Amino acid sequence: MDAESLITEQLLRIYPHNEAENISRLLVEHLTGLSPADIVKNKKQEYPLDKERIQPFIERLLLHEPIQYIMEKTWFYGMELFVGPAVLIPRPETEELADWVVKDVRSSGVKVFDKLPQDADKTNTLKIMDVCTGSGCIALALKKTMPLAEVWGCDISETALNIARRNGSALDIRVDFQGLDFLDPAQQKRLPSVDIVVCNPPYIPLHEKASIQNNVTDFEPQEALFVADNDPLIFYSALITYGQHRLHEEGRIYMEVHELFAGKVRSIFEAAGYTTEIRKDMQGKERMLRALK
Repeated sequence: MDAESLITEQLLRIYPHNEAENISRLLVEHLTGLSPADIVKNKKQEYPLDKERIQPFIERLLLHEPIQYIMEKTWFYGMELFVGPAVLIPRPETEELADWVVKDVRSSGVKVFDKLPQDADKTNTLKIMDVCTGSGCIALALKKTMPLAEVWGCDISETALNIARRNGSALDIRVDFQGLDFLDPAQQKRLPSVDIVVCNPPYIPLHEKASIQNNVTDFEPQEALFVADNDPLIFYSALITYGQHRLHEEGRIYMEVHELFAGKVRSIFEAAGYTTEIRKDMQGKERMLRALK
């Protein structure tokens, strides 16, 4: 039995077949250094992996530890990122949110897509703030795609910020990552005025924790996932406060939202004078919202 089949067979104890196969492929790629194309090309060959080397990784996976944390990497918007338990593993819907920003900026005609000039300080055409930046995935994706934009990221977790900075350094992408409690209006005042705010905040009510998979609740940072049941929109209210003081006129806020709360988030932004649009993700769920000041 080849290594991929061996891993898949054991993972079927806790994962659906397709997911077990995907995790097995990623682990084989990680342990062998083979590319996906090499693995397909050599599908019938034995990989240079013995059971003793594989088994410790299988045991970690059987405890529901995410494969991304085991490999210490994931991919987002064409970038390879370092990830660890201090940051959320970026999801496909977050890529969709970043892509919405990029497409809107491109259609606006703002010229931020050229290469960064020799003078790296000439990046004042468009200013973007990524709130609750975590691994820095959104901020780094936007800066990579729009080199002439000036991009910041903020987070309350210094460990997360160190991971974001590590990713920026590894990718040679210049983003200013700042530590602060975004829920504190006084600390918000330390942030710059911007044209665009992007945010994937904690938004899952704590009572839903029991229904979420173990690989999420046992390993990913709880403070980046959950909010109190009595105030699940707390971060969106903070975004409104920030927008009142630091968002330029006709600026935009792009947010990931809980599918059950999209309408409520829209309502509080419209009550604050914003024009809003809700978008569905690739699974047809209302997971993204844009608010225009």
